[in-house]
Amino acid sequence: MSLAFLFPGQGSRGLLAGLDLAASTPAGQALLDRACAAADVPCARLRDRGGRALERTEVLQPVLTAVALAAHGALVDAGIAPAFVLGHSLGEIAAWSAAGCISAGDAVDVAALRGKLMAREALLHPGGMLAIAGGEDAAAKALALAGAKGVEIAAWNAPDEVVFAGPEEALSAIAATLPSRRLAVAGAWHGASMAGAVEELRAALRRVPRRAPTARILGGDGDEPARHDDIPDLLAGQLVRPVRFGRALAHAWNEGVRVFVTAGPGAVLRALVRKNLGAEARVHTTEDAADLARTIASLGSPS
Repeated sequence: MSLAFLFPGQGSRGLLAGLDLAASTPAGQALLDRACAAADVPCARLRDRGGRALERTEVLQPVLTAVALAAHGALVDAGIAPAFVLGHSLGEIAAWSAAGCISAGDAVDVAALRGKLMAREALLHPGGMLAIAGGEDAAAKALALAGAKGVEIAAWNAPDEVVFAGPEEALSAIAATLPSRRLAVAGAWHGASMAGAVEELRAALRRVPRRAPTARILGGDGDEPARHDDIPDLLAGQLVRPVRFGRALAHAWNEGVRVFVTAGPGAVLRALVRKNLGAEARVHTTEDAADLARTIASLGSPS
C-alpha cells in the first residue's frame, strides 16, 4: 500500500487536542518543550483562555510543527511509514523532517524562526487572507474587484477554492461581492508583504544539517525537488509564492497513492483531499490519541 502523509498549515483547527496527543509520549513532550522554549512561552500557558497564545503566529508555527511531528513519530513507531510526504504551507517544514532530511527538533526550531520573521513582517505590512469559492474565473473577478491594491493569489487549494492575501480594505471589497470566508491567520501570507523574511529564513535553512530523503517529497508547487539540497531555497521562496496544494495531491494520486494520513490537526487537509480527489481517496487522521489508535489499527504495518 502506497501512503502519503499530509502535514497541516496555519489554518488548521483542533490544535488543543493535538497538544494532548503530543504530550502523551516522551518524544512528543520533548518537541513541545522545544517549541515553547523557542517561542518563549511556557507550555502550561498554551491552553489559557482557550488557546489564545496560539493565535500568535510566532507561537503557533513551532507548536503545530511539534504536534504534527509527534503524530508522525507515533505512526512510524507503529510501523507505518509514508512513500510520499506533502505539507500545506508551514507543513512543508514538518514534511521535510518526516522525509528524513532534517531532525524533528531542527524542524521545530526552523518553524519558530519562520513564525518570528513572518510576525515581524506582518506588523510592518498588515493584512489578512480570504478564501473564495470558484476557479480561475472567480479568481480573475476577485483581482479585478480589488484593483491594484496589493491583493495576490496566496494558494490554489482546490479547483473551487482560491485564497487571496492582501490589505484588509481590498479583501473587504472582494468579500462584499463574492462568496468567501476569512482565514484565521495573523497576516497576508505567501505574498510580497513577506519578502523581508526570505533571505533570513534561507540563510538559517542552509545552516541546518541535512540528509538524503527516505520518502518522496512533494513541494508547495506540486512537484518534487530536483535535488533535496534545493529544499532550503524552496522553503524560503515559499513565503512569497502561492501554495499549489491541489497540484501536489494530484501528483501523489498520479503516482498511485490512494491512502492519505494527516499528521496532527487534519480537518482542513481532509476536506482538501475530498475536494481535489473525490470520495475514492481514503483519509486517516490523527487528531487525538483515540484517533491515532484507530488509524494504526486500520493501517497496520504496510508492506
